[in-house]
Amino acid sequence: MSWRLAYLLLLLVRFYFTISPSYIHPDEHFQGPEVLAGDIFGWNVTKTWEFTTDNPIRSILPLWLAYGFPMTILRWMYGMSVNPILAYYCLRMFFFLISFSLEDWALQELGSTPKVRAHYLLVVASSYVTWTYQTHTFSNSVETIILAWTLVLIRRISFRNFGHTRHFWSCCLLGCLVAIGVFNRITFPAFLILPVWYLVPQFIRFPSSIIFIVLSGIGTSLVAIYIDTRYYGSPAPVLTPLNNFMYNFQSENLAKHGLHPRYTHILVNLPLLLGPYVLLVRPQLSIAFLSAVSGTIVLSLFQHQEARFLLPAIPLFLASTSIPKFAVSTPSRKWILISVFGVFNAILAAIFGIYHQGGVVPAQTLYVGPHASSIADVVWWKTYSPPDWLLGEHKVGFIHRGGVRDAANVSALVATDKQPGIRVWDMMGSHPDVISTLLKALVSSALQRPDNDYGDVLLVAPVAAKGLYKFLDDGSFPFYLKLEWMYARHVNLDDIGIDYDEVMYNRRRLRHDDVNGDNDSNKNDYYCGGDDDDDHDALELGMWDIAKLMISQNRPGLGVWKVSSRDFS
Repeated sequence: MSWRLAYLLLLLVRFYFTISPSYIHPDEHFQGPEVLAGDIFGWNVTKTWEFTTDNPIRSILPLWLAYGFPMTILRWMYGMSVNPILAYYCLRMFFFLISFSLEDWALQELGSTPKVRAHYLLVVASSYVTWTYQTHTFSNSVETIILAWTLVLIRRISFRNFGHTRHFWSCCLLGCLVAIGVFNRITFPAFLILPVWYLVPQFIRFPSSIIFIVLSGIGTSLVAIYIDTRYYGSPAPVLTPLNNFMYNFQSENLAKHGLHPRYTHILVNLPLLLGPYVLLVRPQLSIAFLSAVSGTIVLSLFQHQEARFLLPAIPLFLASTSIPKFAVSTPSRKWILISVFGVFNAILAAIFGIYHQGGVVPAQTLYVGPHASSIADVVWWKTYSPPDWLLGEHKVGFIHRGGVRDAANVSALVATDKQPGIRVWDMMGSHPDVISTLLKALVSSALQRPDNDYGDVLLVAPVAAKGLYKFLDDGSFPFYLKLEWMYARHVNLDDIGIDYDEVMYNRRRLRHDDVNGDNDSNKNDYYCGGDDDDDHDALELGMWDIAKLMISQNRPGLGVWKVSSRDFS
């Protein structure tokens, strides 16, 4: 098979994951599309603290270039009545297009020979990171493309004479890209610390070239500052990169988002993102490798370390790989190599590109949105925050985000003045007792509305959510759940494990059925011997029993249940 045919097949794989509605991290919605959708279409959206604080830390210019441009085209074509799911897939397709065009084009520019370029394209195109992360609407995905072309321009400038017209425009474009990269993510300069040394000989020979770079960078920065100042309505200039740096420089602020050991990027995140490729990376003095190394080292100095922060370095590390000759010396070894890399990428792509929180977007766009006129409250439990922009023009009256630790606080939340529109309850990983109290309060609140003007109360949760069994099987609750809709390809990795309380519950239920002569109960329920009157006996489960429990209690799927009172229905 020729490398061109292999690349085309891998491009089709990338397209498949582009149209798969997985949900890797909330920032892919709330740090971009959520904000611009409200400004462009006038939808009800949630602007996170980064945009609402007195010192905003996110610049609007990169957001308009990445998200505002395709959304504006949609508004020009369809007016203000754009279907949210159309806007969602339009953005995903836009990121797919710039991924295989701009990113892959930059990789070819960085290659020195046709053989090296083909290697760059194939190894990057075969990575699950390219299929999934890079086609999602992350600012890190945008940073990846900006960095790739910044390195291309550095390479062009370092090998061209100063008098060349393209050299002049390369210098100006380099300054613009660096400025946009900094305003997009404050960590962008970390990837340029070592590559910038490629320009030193050129600056020594032609000092005037640095003037074009600096002036174009300053000009672009002034434009970004002007746009940010107007957008945030501040009387003083808004310097979002400076605000971002000052915020992240304080360890107490980073602690709010989670602190990690400084070796997390190198020992955990890089192996997770590169997989077996990490064994093939060869240290070298190429501009790609130096950029990846400098970025990884600098980012490792900060204790908040998420895998997506390393996205710009992944294609650069992949471009620095070299396959040993002995690994492809025979057809069998070649197929073993392909199988190892293929299985790794297939598994990780299935997790992050299909199943990871895969039901949130379909539930919001295919069920909640179309039924919004008959819905009063939607309770999201043990899922990522639902993107409000996907509800489109439907009115959202009240939004609560964050888990509630004390069930006593639920009544005060429900008593919040009812605003027109849907009330959204993003309960995250709240305790089942809190969810039970909330659902009871919401159903009671619906009953008390005059003229029977009440809407449905919905619970959206994974079908295997720990604690959900209580609501489904226990008739003592004042409400019951009726499954209205389900999406099968959904997994919540934050809730993986065995719920031994559910095992004990099934144990007691089985005994109750046996006492009442019901022999049709599930004989696969797990319990052990001991005093039947003691519910706290230790569970003596074998490895096979534990394996079956892991499968049954962590089955994929996201359900939408209608919550109804047992007093009316």
